[in-house]
Amino acid sequence: MKMDLTGPYSSESLYRSLIEQLPVGIFRKDAEGRYILANAYFCNLRDKNPGDILGKTPQELAVNNTEQEVRLLVEGAKHHDEIMRSGKSMVVEEEYCRSNGEKIWMQVYKSPAFDANGVIVGSQGMMVDITLRKNAESQLNYEQSLLRTMMDNSPDLIYFKDAHSRFIQCSQALAEKMGFRSPDEIVGKSDYDFYDEKHARQLFEDEQKIISTGEPLVGKVEKDVLKNNQAFWALTNKGPLRDRAGKIIGTFGISKDITPIKEAEAKLNEVHRQLVDASRQAGMAEVATSVLHNVGNVLNSVNVSTAIIDDKVRKSKVASLSKVTALLESHKDNLGDFFSNDPKGKQLVDYLNSLATHLAQEQDDILKEAAALTENVRHIKEIVTMQQNYARTFGVVESLPVADLVDDALRLNSGAVLRHNIKVIREFADVPPILTEKHKVLQILVNLIRNAKHACDDSEKSDKQITLRIANGDGRVKISVIDNGIGIPSENLTRIFNHGFTTRQNGHGFGLHSGALAAKELGGSLIAASDGPGCGATFILELPVDGPGEK
Repeated sequence: MKMDLTGPYSSESLYRSLIEQLPVGIFRKDAEGRYILANAYFCNLRDKNPGDILGKTPQELAVNNTEQEVRLLVEGAKHHDEIMRSGKSMVVEEEYCRSNGEKIWMQVYKSPAFDANGVIVGSQGMMVDITLRKNAESQLNYEQSLLRTMMDNSPDLIYFKDAHSRFIQCSQALAEKMGFRSPDEIVGKSDYDFYDEKHARQLFEDEQKIISTGEPLVGKVEKDVLKNNQAFWALTNKGPLRDRAGKIIGTFGISKDITPIKEAEAKLNEVHRQLVDASRQAGMAEVATSVLHNVGNVLNSVNVSTAIIDDKVRKSKVASLSKVTALLESHKDNLGDFFSNDPKGKQLVDYLNSLATHLAQEQDDILKEAAALTENVRHIKEIVTMQQNYARTFGVVESLPVADLVDDALRLNSGAVLRHNIKVIREFADVPPILTEKHKVLQILVNLIRNAKHACDDSEKSDKQITLRIANGDGRVKISVIDNGIGIPSENLTRIFNHGFTTRQNGHGFGLHSGALAAKELGGSLIAASDGPGCGATFILELPVDGPGEK
């Protein structure tokens, strides 16, 4: 059956129906640049009726319009003139602002219009809404900017590698560590370009194992030495890099420079070695033992800081970068729809903001722990210096009058005792001289009298008093230091001789501990007694008359 192509089925009617229904803007201009065709989409885009547009040039339409609209009309007139002159088509992108403030982007395909004889009689165009694509590109650029900012500013060595362990992207810190100005200079290189054959092979084998098994490498501590002999210690975490289908296509990792921590450990080891050597050379093993006990207390804090840093690195959110990369890769062909309609796409920018904030906080926390680590090393140095001030030439046993030893210790504290108005009572019985090491006994007694002075001060009593008592005891001599100070709670009587225990704000917790050790080495003992808080305290140093060999 032959169709009637007149009336509503005429070519003109069908053409007009088609362009009015298309979801794109269509327009045509005559040779002078007047609009002779504008479909409904085009008119709605400019918020005008067809009668306001048809028969007019862009210059005429520019009257009483916004600055942006005038700019678009002027550019459109220039494009028309160029098409009329050259006969060539062009593609441009234009931003429009609707009356409700909504901004949209259009991609405009402009071309010459010909008559039946092939003569250019005007220009025409088709406008396609690309707002979703432009927004997706903008969001993607913002997201990439966040990622790049993190990669450019993180002090950690962050890197991505292909299946052959060649770098495909890295952080600025890694580039600078390897001697380059930009991460782009590392792309395509491998660890063989930076390390010797043995170390590069180990790194390669670690990564190939991750690729073959899919199992991450977590918390590996390794010493890296570059070909320029620059050495550093790193705590490394690596994982598999996957494509959108889940296939492993390489590895990614983060290496945290822990050189300051390792250097601190080396310094501590050197301090230990020097102390042991000094004690052996001087025949004073007890000095090193006492110092090492005190250093050990501070080492607990060092271990805590190291554990915190290690824990934060192990739990670092940097592994999430691989998931973000895979997510973007899986939607690279439809990013506009992904960011506009997919719940994950809508949440991605906020997630990256949160990730950047978390990593910045993580960096700040690790820096604080490193500062605490440095402070603890300084504290250890202070302990060593303080203990050395007590050190003397030990090992010489001589016969000494006990009263003279006690008086010498009192004289060493006399300034503080007088300054704080403390009454001293001497109760000295007639006892034989003792064979002992003078400076060890003085060290114990000086510390006991000083502690008694502090106890009297802290009690805030008006009648501060210290009693020094010497008595016989079956081949042994008892020296007592008695105060009427703040006293000692019963639960602390067994703890006060423990290493590191102190009730004073500025105390180091090794005076009584060292005194008890020294007393034992002299063949004696050091004990404490108190009826409780506010009742004062008594410390008794008991020593053998015939020297350390007699127990």
